[in-house]
Amino acid sequence: MKSRLLILALLSLILFSCTKEYNCVCGSDGGEPYVLIISANNLDDAITECSPSGSDCEIEE
Repeated sequence: MKSRLLILALLSLILFSCTKEYNCVCGSDGGEPYVLIISANNLDDAITECSPSGSDCEIEE
């Protein structure tokens, strides 16, 4: 039982450690921009999450 729990915990750690944090900058056209931190598996997923259609947000490079 303990070994199953340990394996499950290890697999969960590996899955969550594959994500990276990206800065999503919004409202940069006027005033002070604000930054949202997005966790995603890759840059393409972060861009999709940060910049939905009609959004003024973009990933900070």
